[in-house]
Amino acid sequence: MIIYYEYERVLGVNSTHDDDSGVRQYNYFSSLSKFKQWVSYEMGNSDVVEIMDSNYRQLVQKGVI
Repeated sequence: MIIYYEYERVLGVNSTHDDDSGVRQYNYFSSLSKFKQWVSYEMGNSDVVEIMDSNYRQLVQKGVI
């Protein structure tokens, strides 16, 4: 599973991923450290991709965000 996330220092972290049944899930975390803890404890074997200006269009074209 791949988790895509967008981090804004003031706003926190928004993340999205498709669960095992293909349903898109959205999550919000108030800090990057809380997001990293969640990934570590709840989604341990998942890859993480940060959404940035440089890859945004490509991710949208793929339909993953």
